[in-house]
Amino acid sequence: MEYIDKIGGTKTVVRRVILAVLLVATFTFQNTGGLFPEPFGIKAIILIPATICISMFEREFAGIFYGLAAGAMLDAFSAQSMILNSLFFTCIGFLSGALITYLMRNNLLCATIFVSASSFVYTALVYFIYYAFNGTDSPVYTYFRYFFPSMIYTILLTPFYYVLVREISKKFK
Repeated sequence: MEYIDKIGGTKTVVRRVILAVLLVATFTFQNTGGLFPEPFGIKAIILIPATICISMFEREFAGIFYGLAAGAMLDAFSAQSMILNSLFFTCIGFLSGALITYLMRNNLLCATIFVSASSFVYTALVYFIYYAFNGTDSPVYTYFRYFFPSMIYTILLTPFYYVLVREISKKFK
């Protein structure tokens, strides 16, 4: 019990466990076919808003670990890269927590800006690393048919995660 008191008390531990369960549930919804709607074959990368919103409320140190967990889950079940997702999600977890701590305010507008920038960078990275120079017939069509709508779909889910994480943080503060 002394250890729990050192890390902030029982409410802090409960809050962080609930947020970890939220991250695992988000991963499950994202990667299990048929659980999350995919209009016209467009998949949302819902781990991006989940990781950013959690990091905004838990700050940079905890954001590193939530981002690493999200990226490691994606890398573990990905057929492509073994490190890209872990690095990317760790970086966005740290950056969103650090920017909120030292530079910006914690509100929905900032969360939307973070998710927009992160979604753009992530989709561009995945596109250029795996598709653009892979010999596909029309790489520009592929980007605007799948990757760009995926980015928009991800951004539209930001308010849901922001409100959910904010309520969890308020309840267990």
